[in-house]
Amino acid sequence: MLETLETIEDNGDYSVLAADIAGAHGVSGSLRLKLIAGTGENSARSLQAGQIIRAFRASDGFRRDLTLANLRKQPQPKGAWIAHFKEVKDRNEAETLHGCSLLIKETERASLPEGEFYVDQLLGLPVITDAGKSLGLLIDVLNTPANDVYVTDGGALIPVAADFIVKVDLEAGLITVKDVPGLLDEPEPKS
Repeated sequence: MLETLETIEDNGDYSVLAADIAGAHGVSGSLRLKLIAGTGENSARSLQAGQIIRAFRASDGFRRDLTLANLRKQPQPKGAWIAHFKEVKDRNEAETLHGCSLLIKETERASLPEGEFYVDQLLGLPVITDAGKSLGLLIDVLNTPANDVYVTDGGALIPVAADFIVKVDLEAGLITVKDVPGLLDEPEPKS
């Protein structure tokens, strides 16, 4: 995901990563999305019907502007977000968009409640423990049913929960987490 963010700057006003297209859904051209934003329903607030959204695939430079017709969340247990765009009429056309990121304009980004952040604000930030140990740079945020999980380039998987996160400081450009054994796979000390 970090590589995608580094290439977004070539998209002019469309500079905010809102979602990734995970695949086609059904036969009518609908798409499954992985929303990149806050948690829960807040993650969909920046995507509104009638909005022009840019589909962008970094691997081949593909770009296409699409009009969002609707966005809905599937009922549990899957709970996936399903989008339909006016220009995408069938499954074949939807499949051509697989692997694209969806970009919106900065001015269309909804504000989030205190303590929630957009993924693009967090990616690339150093992650350290409250004991000062570096866990690497944040490279991805996984969405899981229980909570999001921060992934660092040092191999740490950190649940985004009060038991683990001490502070996210965007001004200082730093994420501080509790020094919990097992965040990194470390070799057992030899006896």
